[in-house]
Amino acid sequence: MIIDEDIVAGGVTPFIITKLIERHERERQRYRLLHDYYMGDHCILNRRKRGKNVANNRIMCNHAKYITDMTQSYLVGNPVTYAVSDDYDIEAIKNAYLEQDIPSVDSEIVKNMSIYGKAYELIYADEKSKPRSVRLDPEHTFVCYSQSAFEKPLFAVYYYKKYDLDGYCTGSICRVYDESFIYTYTGLDSYSALSLQNVEAHYFFDVPIIEYRNNTEMQGDFEQLITQIDAYNVLMSDRINDKEQFVNSLLFLCNCDLDTEQAKKLLVERILMGDGDAKAEYLSKVLNEADTKVLRDDIKDDIHRLSHVPDLSDESFGNNLSGVAIKYKLLGFEQHVKNKERNFAKTLRKRLEIYNNFLVTLNAMKEVPSHRVDIGFTYNLPANELEIAQMINYLKGLASDETLLERLPFITDAKEEVEIARREQAEKSAEDMRIAESSARKVNYNEE
Repeated sequence: MIIDEDIVAGGVTPFIITKLIERHERERQRYRLLHDYYMGDHCILNRRKRGKNVANNRIMCNHAKYITDMTQSYLVGNPVTYAVSDDYDIEAIKNAYLEQDIPSVDSEIVKNMSIYGKAYELIYADEKSKPRSVRLDPEHTFVCYSQSAFEKPLFAVYYYKKYDLDGYCTGSICRVYDESFIYTYTGLDSYSALSLQNVEAHYFFDVPIIEYRNNTEMQGDFEQLITQIDAYNVLMSDRINDKEQFVNSLLFLCNCDLDTEQAKKLLVERILMGDGDAKAEYLSKVLNEADTKVLRDDIKDDIHRLSHVPDLSDESFGNNLSGVAIKYKLLGFEQHVKNKERNFAKTLRKRLEIYNNFLVTLNAMKEVPSHRVDIGFTYNLPANELEIAQMINYLKGLASDETLLERLPFITDAKEEVEIARREQAEKSAEDMRIAESSARKVNYNEE
């Protein structure tokens, strides 16, 4: 959210907070729609019958969830890796990440980015004064930036309502985070009449709520495809409806005189007799399955093409393809994920800076410039490990062992693996030397 910095020059007042929350609440309808489509609550489920005896099957095919889940698992299905140059040490940060299982937090953040177009993370200190991260709901969180080319974060707001055991709202809580302090306000259920309850320092020396952007426009991965998803649902539902209507078609009788009792008997015995001019046929519209399949496939292809997320159930993915061939088929998807990766990595550096600020304050580490840290992504794709091993073997001596080991999908910490390998090699060399010295002593003893 962009605001004029002069508005908060005298401080963030309760009136300003209420106005900003009202402004943010206008986006609630969009968030709800995107959330519902991911959860499978599509418009087709609200379609009503057009007549008393008309079929109204409502088939929901959740392409929205498929797009988000595939993108999420592809980008962060394997944990993000961090490597730093030899002059610096980030083990304290990596340990903080390890203790709280930061890959799970990353996965939740990427999921929110894909659904809502943005995600939020709160960095806080736990009861043991250790830095921790938690994902926040975009429906109740926003960051305010200055109205300048740099969009400097001024403060962040996280707000929510309180409820009693019967589900009635009893009030609201609003927390405002700036570069130094956390301000806690309480108010009515409409976030009005806010009053300051508490102020505490956080020692992160930056706004500890981070906004992750899915793209420049801050749109979800399936947001522009909702009309196509609706069209696919309508087509599939009408296809089932037509089948049901065909089974329940009206029987047209020509030159046959049946009373009510005879009609009921006909339904049971399935036998009808008439004279030479008699004729009976069902009244139904003929469903052209070929045309329906072409239309269905076209809509489905458009969904996958425009979302850049391939349909992995397609027959073309069923053959034994080389790594290069698979990557060629996934080229559009790779470009789409690369753009997400660029935005995600940029904000991960911001997280690393905030963790670094806090740990430096605790004297747990020294200051490390974020640009000295390499953030690596290993896409969650079936890998041809034989090809990778051959490539590493060819490049041995041309690149460092750490760089080569990072190419292996099952290696999570290349630096640690190199150190282990060197230690084992040193131990083996020492053992070989001990055996050689022992053998030499035996030879000398026998000669004497």
